[in-house]
Amino acid sequence: MNAFRCLAAAIAACSVVAPADAQSSNPPRRAHHSIAYDETRQRVILTGGSTPRDGGSRFEFFNDLWEFNGDRWTPLVSSGEKVSGVALAYDTRRKRMVSFGGYRGMSVGDVRVLENGEWNTIGKHDAMPAAEPGFVYDPARDRFVAFGGSAGRGQAHGDTWEYDGTAWTKVAVAGPPARQAHAMVYDAQRRRVVLFGGMGVPAEGQPPPLFGDTWEFDGSNWRRSDGPGPSPRSGSGITYDSRSGLVVLFGGADSGGFKGDTWSWNGAEWRQHSGPGPDARAMGYLAYDKMRARVVLFGGRTGYPDGDLADTWEWDGAAWRQFQSPALRGR
Repeated sequence: MNAFRCLAAAIAACSVVAPADAQSSNPPRRAHHSIAYDETRQRVILTGGSTPRDGGSRFEFFNDLWEFNGDRWTPLVSSGEKVSGVALAYDTRRKRMVSFGGYRGMSVGDVRVLENGEWNTIGKHDAMPAAEPGFVYDPARDRFVAFGGSAGRGQAHGDTWEYDGTAWTKVAVAGPPARQAHAMVYDAQRRRVVLFGGMGVPAEGQPPPLFGDTWEFDGSNWRRSDGPGPSPRSGSGITYDSRSGLVVLFGGADSGGFKGDTWSWNGAEWRQHSGPGPDARAMGYLAYDKMRARVVLFGGRTGYPDGDLADTWEWDGAAWRQFQSPALRGR
């Protein structure tokens, strides 16, 4: 099964089973997880995801919670539901981690907040249950912005919604075509939501189309940016580097295989960065550690059903470095 088809197949997850023992020095291998930076605690937070078992006949879902301080991963207590394909964003105004959507036998529209190591549901978005949605926090307008995601049965959402912490509002604006497994992040310097790529809705008997387009949302309108950039793909990792003011994108998958390229977006053009780095993969998601000025990558998928990863990498704006746990470093 090629990279693109294995990614599309994996979004339609199978039976849910109890997670494996997470009391190790690193989170277990996985894809479809969530990762974001907690600005108050100055830690990268990782939660959820899934990995194939028994030759891909079922999926193991995770509800574990981990934090990374640059020196080690530490498991935290979590009693939340086992969910894959959740979007994670940090609310800087209320100083809390918020998740939206996901998959647990079907796409869901739950909004949850992380409180004392537990996920508590504070709302639902019944009009947009979505796995792998785009979901970011816009601090300038104190709104979460959601776009796209899997609606199940090969369908994807194509509406733009905003969440103010209490209620959802549909934004009546033309925008990108419906898609899932796209990359979406908030550019704080330019006050724009940036969206790249993803997979669309397939025609009957055809594989889903792949996108290589770049869009920006200013709170009122979507604008497509034309010009050269990353090839069409889905499952890329993306984050915003506040030190450089650049959006950073890594990896993904297309019909030809997995991607291991690194790109940055400055609001006008994409630039590809050369040099050695992580193995090519999809769903190797990124978060930006503001305190240490590092992009952090964890896990992802290099094959199916036995190609999920549990490695951690850091990007300093010039080069990638693989992280080793204290046990491997001899301390």
